[in-house]
Amino acid sequence: MRKNGPMRVWIPVTVSQVKELADSNVLTAQTGFSVTDSWAQTWDETDPEVLEAEILQVAGVDSRLVVVAECLGEVQNPETGQILISNPIAKAQIQAIFAASAAEPEDFLWFGPTEPGEALVWHSS
Repeated sequence: MRKNGPMRVWIPVTVSQVKELADSNVLTAQTGFSVTDSWAQTWDETDPEVLEAEILQVAGVDSRLVVVAECLGEVQNPETGQILISNPIAKAQIQAIFAASAAEPEDFLWFGPTEPGEALVWHSS
């Protein structure tokens, strides 16, 4: 994986960041996580879908809200997959929103980029 440039990033977000996205069609975030080569090597797994499910859990451990976007980033820590995001993210770059409820914090549901309101409803349930 490239050190810098466009990459798929799992971005932990707050309720207010999701509301900002819904209102302005722009997401502002500083850090996220990506499946880096070094991070992937720590798993006894080569299936990209399984690795992406794992990085979702890493990104969502504290926030229970995760936005997945293709955006410009710089690898800060290849072992943890931590990415520094260098610019605001347009709605067109967002591929999905994942939300988990307080009752099931590890069970993320997928929402489309046009469904931030629905994601927030599920997150608060």
